[in-house]
Amino acid sequence: MSTHTTGSLVPIRGWQRTYSGKVHDLYRPVPGGAMAGMDTYLIVASDRIAAFDHVVPTFIPDKGEIITRIARWWFDRTGDIAESHYLPGGVPRDIAARGILVRALRMLPYEVMVRGYLTAGAVRSLGTLGTLDAMPYNGAIEVGAKLELPWVGIAEKRRPGCPDIPIPWEEFILRVGESTAERVRVLALNLYRHAHAIALARGLVLADAKLEFGTDMDAGSSRLILADEAFTPDTAHYWLSTDYRAVKSGEVLPTPEALRSFDKDAAQVWLMSPQSGWNAEQGTQPPALPAAVVADIRDRYLRVCEMLTGERWPGR
Repeated sequence: MSTHTTGSLVPIRGWQRTYSGKVHDLYRPVPGGAMAGMDTYLIVASDRIAAFDHVVPTFIPDKGEIITRIARWWFDRTGDIAESHYLPGGVPRDIAARGILVRALRMLPYEVMVRGYLTAGAVRSLGTLGTLDAMPYNGAIEVGAKLELPWVGIAEKRRPGCPDIPIPWEEFILRVGESTAERVRVLALNLYRHAHAIALARGLVLADAKLEFGTDMDAGSSRLILADEAFTPDTAHYWLSTDYRAVKSGEVLPTPEALRSFDKDAAQVWLMSPQSGWNAEQGTQPPALPAAVVADIRDRYLRVCEMLTGERWPGR
C-alpha cells in the first residue's frame, strides 16, 4: 500500500489505504498485520495543498511533516480541554514524520468554525453573501476586526469533491438536538480560547479555526472527542501579533497585505490574482503555483511551526 508524498509513492507495510482526501490519506490495518483487529486508523499528511475546494497541482515541500508536527503539538496541549483521537506512537518508521495513529470514531458530519476575528475570507463572504456562516452578522466588516464574542458557525460536510455547506445554528440544533449543539459550541469555544492564549504568548494571533468532533464507537456514547487535525495552517488562520498590533494602532491600514496570513491563504491570494488567470467560479482545475509562491507558502508554514514549538526546522 502507498501514500502520496511529494509526488512519489511510499509503501506502508501492514496498512491498506481506504480514503484519500484533499491533503490526508487514511489507512486501516490489513488482516494479519501487527495492528490487525484494532479500531485504529493511520492518517498520513501529504504535501498537497487545497484551495477553494480544489487540490492545487503543486506540492509544497515538507508541508505534510510540518502540519503533522503542529497537529501533534496541539493535541498534546489541548488534552485538558478536550479528549482527542490522537494515539502517541505506533506510526511506521518510514512515514513517522507525517503520520499519526488515531482511534476510530463515529464522526459528526459537520465542521465547526470558531472565529475570534474577521479574516480576508470572512470579509469576502460577507461582501458576497451578506452573511457569515449562513448567519446574520452586524459587527464591523474589515480584515482584523475582533469579534465581541468568539463566533461559532457550522458547515455540513458532504461527499468528497463537494464543498461543505454552511447552515444556520438553528438548523444545526434541529439536526443534532439542543443538548449536543450546546456541547459542541461550548467545547469549540473552550478549545479556541485556550489555543488563542497559547499562540498569543508565542507571538501569533489565532484568528479562527475549523474543528471536527466525533464520539466513541460504542453504541450510546455521546462524549465529544476532538478529531481530524488541530489548529494547523491548513485549518486555521494565523497572523503575527506584531502585524496585528500595527493594524490596531492605526500605523497601517487593515488590509490583507498588512495582516499577512501565515497559512494556506497565500495560495488562495495568488490564485485570485490576475497572474494566475484562473477563476474559481468557472469550475476548472486551478493552475500550478509558481516556484516563488511555493517557497513563500513553505516559509509561512515553517514560521508558524517554529514559533509554536520553539524548535528550529532542520536546515533553517
